[in-house]
Amino acid sequence: MSVQPASLVFGHVELRLAERQLLVDGEPIALGSRGFDLLKALVAKRDRVVGKDELLDEVWPGLVVEENNLQVQISGLRRVLGARAIATVAGIGYRFTLMPGAAEGPTPALPTAASPALAAARVLVADDNKVNRLLLCRSLELMGHHVSSAENGRQALDLLKSQPFELLLLDLAMPELDGFGLLQARAADAALQEVAVIVTSALSGVAPVARCIELGADDFLHKPVDPWLLRARVDSSLARKQHRDLQNEALRRLAPCGPATACRLQDACVLVARVCVPLGHTPQEVMELLSSWSTLMFDAIEGRAGDVAQFSGDGLLALFGEPQAALRAAFDMVEVGGLFNAERRAAGQAEVAFGIGIACGEIVVGSAATARRAACACVGEPVLCAERLAATSAQGRHGLLLDDRTRAGLPADVATIVADEVPGCVAYRAV
Repeated sequence: MSVQPASLVFGHVELRLAERQLLVDGEPIALGSRGFDLLKALVAKRDRVVGKDELLDEVWPGLVVEENNLQVQISGLRRVLGARAIATVAGIGYRFTLMPGAAEGPTPALPTAASPALAAARVLVADDNKVNRLLLCRSLELMGHHVSSAENGRQALDLLKSQPFELLLLDLAMPELDGFGLLQARAADAALQEVAVIVTSALSGVAPVARCIELGADDFLHKPVDPWLLRARVDSSLARKQHRDLQNEALRRLAPCGPATACRLQDACVLVARVCVPLGHTPQEVMELLSSWSTLMFDAIEGRAGDVAQFSGDGLLALFGEPQAALRAAFDMVEVGGLFNAERRAAGQAEVAFGIGIACGEIVVGSAATARRAACACVGEPVLCAERLAATSAQGRHGLLLDDRTRAGLPADVATIVADEVPGCVAYRAV
């Protein structure tokens, strides 16, 4: 039976389990009991994405707890550990991402099971070096993925065109068609662009990495490939692809005519949220604040079956099928925003002002694209109206403003809200 080490080290972070103590850069950090239990659970299961329900059961055993409590605790840990220490996999859960350092106990062995939250993927390994190819295939198979291989770029391209794959591990220096050539062929084929790509190469310098990213690669690993880093990058790329697939599916639902063709939606419900960052913060503090805020807002929107169509860091635009779902999402956002500000007050930090606007009506949805960049475009009077309402509510006492058409679309039996008349719109708050 394995013995859990008394101390776990991840770079500048040390977790002393026996003492229930967290040290960052050697300095002890005060964590509440729930925060420590949550961090301990994420660290113990760092080989995979941990579902929200699983974390709630472990940190609050036997209690009925709102998911907002989990989101607030996650935000607190990110502020202490850094925004990238805990990754959010939309609609699934969270994952601790810091790599193990020189721990006082034995170094954990590389996990040999696939992350339960990420389904086994179909992966293609393209590498002309047989040893490298076999080792990569074996590592991926131990992670639970279905793996095929190709010994040159031409063979890999033929396989990509004839079989479905979620991920390609691509060497650059190959005969017949090298990795750069394959990336160029992928960029010219819309179907192949759906396949995530991690480049694995012994080429040094910044230029090859930059060229690969320009050609659409998702990530780059230098050879020899570290197995822990390989697993982290594979899981991350597949999670991002999964999230892109969900977004594309949402766009297809909203715009069945396809993203390339503008689609007119007669009765769209547009929600816009915007946060005002207090003055006097360092750039790092601003980024951490925005990361925490956006995580909370995304979770609230997705929890009410909304689709985030646009995101700019300090603002987002989401689409809903009917006004009541948008209103419930907004209530959740206001509630979790209040908890977020309460936590900031307790830590001696300034509150953040944020506003939400909801408007309904006809909009056009599609993809606005150039040769190098594409974005979901939402155009119409409801979009402009929701943006104005969000900006106004962020400046005043109202956290949520609706236009008259949204209010008219609400069922008469919505009894858990109180409406305050304001010029040109209605401000709602939960009772």
